[in-house]
Amino acid sequence: MALSQKVILLAALVLCQFYGLATSQPCLYNFTIGNGQPVIITQSAPVCLICFNTANTVWSVGGVVSNGIAGAPYILNVMFPVTTLSGVQVGCYSLPGTTNLVRSLVQVAAPVVPQVVTYVNETDTLNLDCSKVVTVTTAALAFPNPYSWLSPVGSTISSSITASLSSINRTDAGNYTCVTALDTNVNGVTNVTGSTLVVVYYPPTVLSPQPTVYMAQGRSIQLNCTFDGLPAPAVTWTYPNGSVISSWPRFTIQTTSTSSSLTITSLVGGGDNGTYTCTASNLVGIFSNTVQLFVQVPPDPPSNLMVTSVDNSSISLSWTNGFDGFSPFSNVVISYEVDRYPQDGTQSQTFTMRTSATLVGLYPYSNYIIHVRLTNAVGLTSNPTNITNSTLSLRPMAPTITSAVAVNSTQLTIIWMPSINSTTTAPVTSWTVLYSCYSPWNPSSCPSGSITSSSPSSLITGLKKGSSYTFVVFGVNSGGGGDVSLPATNQTLLDPPSIILGLDAAVMTTTSVLLTWSPPSDNGGQNISYYIIQYGILDGSNLINNTNTTTMATQTQILLSGLTENSWYLFFVAASNGYAVGMTSSQIKLLVGYPIKPANVVASGITDTYVNITWQLQSPAGFIDYFILSYRQESSQTWTI
Repeated sequence: MALSQKVILLAALVLCQFYGLATSQPCLYNFTIGNGQPVIITQSAPVCLICFNTANTVWSVGGVVSNGIAGAPYILNVMFPVTTLSGVQVGCYSLPGTTNLVRSLVQVAAPVVPQVVTYVNETDTLNLDCSKVVTVTTAALAFPNPYSWLSPVGSTISSSITASLSSINRTDAGNYTCVTALDTNVNGVTNVTGSTLVVVYYPPTVLSPQPTVYMAQGRSIQLNCTFDGLPAPAVTWTYPNGSVISSWPRFTIQTTSTSSSLTITSLVGGGDNGTYTCTASNLVGIFSNTVQLFVQVPPDPPSNLMVTSVDNSSISLSWTNGFDGFSPFSNVVISYEVDRYPQDGTQSQTFTMRTSATLVGLYPYSNYIIHVRLTNAVGLTSNPTNITNSTLSLRPMAPTITSAVAVNSTQLTIIWMPSINSTTTAPVTSWTVLYSCYSPWNPSSCPSGSITSSSPSSLITGLKKGSSYTFVVFGVNSGGGGDVSLPATNQTLLDPPSIILGLDAAVMTTTSVLLTWSPPSDNGGQNISYYIIQYGILDGSNLINNTNTTTMATQTQILLSGLTENSWYLFFVAASNGYAVGMTSSQIKLLVGYPIKPANVVASGITDTYVNITWQLQSPAGFIDYFILSYRQESSQTWTI
């Protein structure tokens, strides 16, 4: 009940009335009846009459059985000023009969006095004065302590004509009664009682049951606040910009004595967001509280969308999430189209909320247009973030080597046929030929290698003579290195051995010569098989009796016998590696046989210690290595050489 209603009710002049049985009415005083003792009521407040036996009882008032609830207390609402009402019999008895009825006399006694209302602000001091509410007789003043002040709950707060309560609180409000000493007299004596209704004013307080609320755009929301305060506060609502809200088509305000609500329909994302303020004010003060409204909308598009990795069947993306629309993100929807296959239309893949994802199962060597959207409970991003990227090509398929032809002892030509699917495979940008070598004559000097070509053929140079080579080929495109071809094998050609070096001849006898030489510096790619020795008698510019002979590869000398004495011979040596005969060595011209003795030996310039000897060679002299000069004294038989 509002305080103003209480004041009007308390100011009314009513007689003591008996109301129906009820348990919700508050009782400030309880009186037990049914034991035959009289009851004297002097309090100006609701009192409860309690039957001494509360089990299975009914009530009787003035001899009339009440139709109240069995076992419940009887409410006697006593309001002053009243006239004396004596001899009212109120009884209670057990069910189902009336044989156990016991009645008690209920007497209400009080003089007619004026009602006083006192107004005070909370935290102020309340001052009460009996002289303002009670007219005291001369007989009453004869008592030592003729006054006492009772609180609304009946407790004594002062035993003097005045009472003072500091820092008054709203809970202290109520009916304060000044009672004279005559209140202790027996029945029939008029008691002097007066009261004042204390009304405590206090500033408003405002509570927001939901300080933060969320609602999707297009829907309706009700913002609530509850308030308290005396006098009853006036309530206003303000927009987030501080202006006062008046009811209009989308905004409706409803206010009761303790609460107020602001209803907003057809919420607008962004426009209706903000802090709404509920303010209550009265004579004592003003108080505000706020409700934060977040209108939920679909999330903003992501930003910083980029491709982090790509292969021939997938594209990996990353991005930064934007504004979530005041609603937690739920999913990422990535849709895409591929230009090579327009008949596929737009396809999509959905992921739980994240900031990166990989699209899989894509076509190789294809260009994709990709759209990324985010979702929350309200809906899907309206405008996606887009990016374009291509999947990688498949690697080239293995080519087929069609020929591997030896050009010479150091070169081979390789030719192959590509295998390309232009739908899934990008053009080959280069070919790589790998080769390995085996030389039976010199394995350690036959390394492997590779060569790159822009066309499906290659001339491979710098190879080893007479060596076996194995070749494989693979292509390279934007997808990487492809599959390797089946191997092909061929051998480089051999060269003739190089020229014999260091040929020398020595006459062993008048009919034999010893030839010696060194192996060639280059065997032509294969070990020397044998040596060929060619010689004959030189007759002018002609070579007669031309003879060829051979030696094993391990021999680098030969003794030629049966030669014609005192004949000029020419000698040649060449090496063979089984593939070809190399160039012959430089020729050696040699006279076979002992030299012919010199002629015309002359001694001249003779002195005691010196003599000069000269002579002439006779043809054919051949190649003379040195001369032997011997001499002796005529008297001696010993020759000195």
